Amino acid sequence: MLAPLELEPIALQARTVHRIDNGRGQQVTCVRGVVWVTQEHDSRDIILSAGQSAVLDRRGLAVVYAFKDALVTVGAAMQLPAPSRPAERARSYAERAWA
Repeated sequence: MLAPLELEPIALQARTVHRIDNGRGQQVTCVRGVVWVTQEHDSRDIILSAGQSAVLDRRGLAVVYAFKDALVTVGAAMQLPAPSRPAERARSYAERAWA
Protein backbone atom coordinates (compact mmCIF):
# COMPACT_ATOMS: atom_id res chain seq x y z
CA MET A 1 0.00 0.00 0.00
CA LEU A 2 1.28 3.43 -0.90
CA ALA A 3 1.44 6.10 1.77
CA PRO A 4 -0.46 9.29 0.91
CA LEU A 5 1.67 12.18 -0.23
CA GLU A 6 1.49 15.36 1.79
CA LEU A 7 1.33 18.31 -0.59
CA GLU A 8 1.13 21.88 0.64
CA PRO A 9 -1.87 23.55 -1.00
CA ILE A 10 -1.19 26.78 -2.86
CA ALA A 11 -3.85 29.46 -2.40
CA LEU A 12 -4.35 31.73 -5.40
CA GLN A 13 -6.43 34.88 -5.30
CA ALA A 14 -8.63 35.65 -8.29
CA ARG A 15 -6.66 36.74 -11.38
CA THR A 16 -3.25 35.78 -9.97
CA VAL A 17 -0.70 33.27 -11.28
CA HIS A 18 1.59 30.60 -9.92
CA ARG A 19 4.75 29.86 -11.92
CA ILE A 20 6.16 26.35 -12.23
CA ASP A 21 9.67 26.17 -13.68
CA ASN A 22 10.65 22.93 -15.44
CA GLY A 23 7.49 21.19 -14.27
CA ARG A 24 7.57 18.20 -16.59
CA GLY A 25 6.12 15.22 -14.71
CA GLN A 26 4.43 17.39 -12.07
CA GLN A 27 0.72 16.99 -11.45
CA VAL A 28 -1.39 20.10 -10.97
CA THR A 29 -4.61 19.45 -9.05
CA CYS A 30 -7.36 21.99 -8.57
CA VAL A 31 -8.74 21.55 -5.06
CA ARG A 32 -11.08 24.56 -5.11
CA GLY A 33 -12.08 27.09 -7.74
CA VAL A 34 -11.25 27.09 -11.45
CA VAL A 35 -7.77 27.48 -12.95
CA TRP A 36 -6.16 27.69 -16.36
CA VAL A 37 -2.88 25.84 -16.91
CA THR A 38 -0.61 26.65 -19.82
CA GLN A 39 2.87 25.37 -20.69
CA GLU A 40 5.69 26.89 -22.67
CA HIS A 41 5.68 25.77 -26.34
CA ASP A 42 2.20 24.22 -25.99
CA SER A 43 -0.85 25.66 -27.73
CA ARG A 44 -3.32 23.71 -25.57
CA ASP A 45 -5.38 25.40 -22.89
CA ILE A 46 -6.07 23.25 -19.84
CA ILE A 47 -8.97 24.35 -17.65
CA LEU A 48 -9.31 22.56 -14.30
CA SER A 49 -12.25 22.68 -11.90
CA ALA A 50 -12.27 21.41 -8.34
CA GLY A 51 -11.30 17.73 -8.27
CA GLN A 52 -9.58 17.72 -11.68
CA SER A 53 -5.87 17.43 -12.39
CA ALA A 54 -3.39 17.44 -15.26
CA VAL A 55 0.18 16.23 -15.59
CA LEU A 56 2.63 18.68 -17.13
CA ASP A 57 4.39 17.13 -20.11
CA ARG A 58 6.70 19.93 -21.24
CA ARG A 59 9.97 21.35 -20.01
CA GLY A 60 10.15 25.06 -19.39
CA LEU A 61 7.69 27.38 -17.74
CA ALA A 62 4.13 26.44 -16.84
CA VAL A 63 1.65 28.93 -15.45
CA VAL A 64 -1.44 28.31 -13.34
CA TYR A 65 -3.93 31.22 -13.52
CA ALA A 66 -6.86 31.48 -11.11
CA PHE A 67 -10.10 32.72 -12.66
CA LYS A 68 -11.48 33.14 -9.14
CA ASP A 69 -10.06 32.35 -5.70
CA ALA A 70 -8.57 28.87 -5.99
CA LEU A 71 -6.57 26.25 -4.15
CA VAL A 72 -4.18 23.97 -6.05
CA THR A 73 -1.52 21.39 -5.32
CA VAL A 74 1.57 20.72 -7.40
CA GLY A 75 3.61 17.58 -6.95
CA ALA A 76 5.07 14.49 -8.56
CA ALA A 77 2.52 12.60 -10.60
CA MET A 78 1.51 9.26 -9.13
CA GLN A 79 2.52 6.27 -11.23
CA LEU A 80 1.28 2.78 -10.62
CA PRO A 81 3.96 0.08 -10.68
CA ALA A 82 4.15 -2.14 -13.74
CA PRO A 83 2.75 -5.67 -13.41
CA SER A 84 5.32 -8.01 -11.91
CA ARG A 85 4.53 -10.96 -14.17
CA PRO A 86 5.80 -11.20 -17.74
CA ALA A 87 3.11 -10.82 -20.40
CA GLU A 88 3.28 -14.47 -21.50
CA ARG A 89 2.58 -15.63 -17.94
CA ALA A 90 -0.26 -13.15 -17.55
CA ARG A 91 -2.48 -14.81 -20.17
CA SER A 92 -5.98 -15.58 -19.01
CA TYR A 93 -6.97 -19.07 -17.96
CA ALA A 94 -9.23 -19.31 -21.01
CA GLU A 95 -6.35 -18.52 -23.37
CA ARG A 96 -4.21 -21.20 -21.75
CA ALA A 97 -6.98 -23.79 -21.93
CA TRP A 98 -7.29 -23.35 -25.70
CA ALA A 99 -3.55 -23.26 -26.39
